[in-house]
Amino acid sequence: MQLSKFTDYSLRTLLHLAATGDTLMSTKNIADIHDARYNHLAKVTQWLANEGYIRTQRGRAGGMELALKPEKINIGTITRKLEQKSALVECMQADGGNCKLSPACGLSVALNSAREAFFDVLDGYSLADLISAQPQMINLLLTLHEDQ
Repeated sequence: MQLSKFTDYSLRTLLHLAATGDTLMSTKNIADIHDARYNHLAKVTQWLANEGYIRTQRGRAGGMELALKPEKINIGTITRKLEQKSALVECMQADGGNCKLSPACGLSVALNSAREAFFDVLDGYSLADLISAQPQMINLLLTLHEDQ
């Protein structure tokens, strides 16, 4: 299973905000750090704000910060929200795809079970777990932030 760029950038944004603590960080900072398109990151931060994971502040002294403590942000919940509807194979598309094997194939059942097992593992991790599991992660994120 491959995560979408949207999910990937959502998680990276949360990691940056968890590392910087009370320091506001801009969408442009994160886009520049990851060589990502600003417009794509703007959509990511808008989704994170709408979902209540981050707070945003407009203006010259603006930026974003976590709206919840890192311990309260569950990685499985976020990933499930963003990836639940993505089709792993053609027959799992909303329109059923065009696979000739669909009427008699059990692959989608197995893949759905595997996807749920993937999400179940991620349910065991909070944003705080990801930051604290790798002590050098905070230093790296802060260094990347300072370089911008």
